[in-house]
Amino acid sequence: MVSWHQRVRELESIITKQQDIIQELTRQLKAYENPHTPSSKTHKKNTKRDESKPRFPGKPKGGVGGGIELPPPDKVEEHKLDACPDCDSKLQMKSMRKHTTIDLPKKPFVVTEHHIMRYHCSKCNKEIEAATLSDSIYGQRLQSMVIMLKNLTNSHEKIASLIRELGAPSFSAAQVQRIADLYIEKLQPTRNTYLGMLRKADYVNADETGFRKDGKNGYVWGVFTKTIAIFSAQMSRGRSCIETLIPNYIGVIVSDGYVAYDDFKLRQRCWAHLLREANEYADNDEINVQYQRLKLLYEHLKKLKAQPPDEKKIDAAKFQLNDVVTCLNTITEGRKLATLIANGGDNWFTALYYTDVPLDNNHAERELRSVVLLRKTIGCYRNHKGKGWIDIVMSVIHTWKLQGLNVFQQLNLITD
Repeated sequence: MVSWHQRVRELESIITKQQDIIQELTRQLKAYENPHTPSSKTHKKNTKRDESKPRFPGKPKGGVGGGIELPPPDKVEEHKLDACPDCDSKLQMKSMRKHTTIDLPKKPFVVTEHHIMRYHCSKCNKEIEAATLSDSIYGQRLQSMVIMLKNLTNSHEKIASLIRELGAPSFSAAQVQRIADLYIEKLQPTRNTYLGMLRKADYVNADETGFRKDGKNGYVWGVFTKTIAIFSAQMSRGRSCIETLIPNYIGVIVSDGYVAYDDFKLRQRCWAHLLREANEYADNDEINVQYQRLKLLYEHLKKLKAQPPDEKKIDAAKFQLNDVVTCLNTITEGRKLATLIANGGDNWFTALYYTDVPLDNNHAERELRSVVLLRKTIGCYRNHKGKGWIDIVMSVIHTWKLQGLNVFQQLNLITD
């Protein structure tokens, strides 16, 4: 017969093992859902729908509705009848109805054979050709489409397969890589121009995310304005990377709490990141009180930003934040959060002195999502060509998107 002492020891052993399992599962969950996880990727909590509101409200009253914006027609086709299809009687035209369609041509690719005449100039004593064409057999528009498909994180094999299906029978994955390499070279000057403009901006958003190179840990740094996106793949997360991208930068840098940004004189710490951090501890009732205070303070700061800087109001906001830190320090579980806030100092309020500077770093996090999607697709980049694609082509394409430009048209404008 098992003694109760032995039974207690067995139960204690089972409980210890279960606690270890819970701790490991919690650690794994943190890797996927943490303050760095965007809201679109977090698990949604069960929420009750307001039964007083309609499930499908439809178009609001007074709305003019939406619709597709149609380009002007390239050609017009008229559909006529001379006789009734049922009784063969003569028809009288009564009215006309317009219907517009957007479609691909029956043959997506056009093969053109160029006959280039050569001439001799007796005065210059040199040979002249009537046209200067690229050595590639694939035209500019086809190459531009390949670059756009690759930027959508499609693999070289998938892109090549699609191009073959559309009518280029010998198109290969290697050809996709050759076109990508060509545009890395073509877009380098454009990227340099945008980087120079970014370094003179009044403020930038900055962030970084992990991206392995040939199986080794690495990172992609991103620095952004409203209209410029610059990516840089590096093997380090050290501060030298950001200092190389924006050396001697004198504007405001908006970032999270990472120490690599500490050397910049003007810095705005991200409030959205702080609130996500605080929410991690909000299961504790005492910490939840301070979390609610932080949310109210953030809403108050957004109102202050709409007004000219008022030192008295800003000092009052700083006092409230310091009081939150004091309260959190009295709670054992809240001391880590208190340290995080205290380390930010006055950097939580820099944006109040600059009209356009945001209180959060959401812009950088949104722009880096494209890098995250690429990482999920390819796992890692292999060499300097992969780095060149991220640094140059992605930077230029995403800058065009921020500027509201048509990427396909811009790629077609790039010449050798």
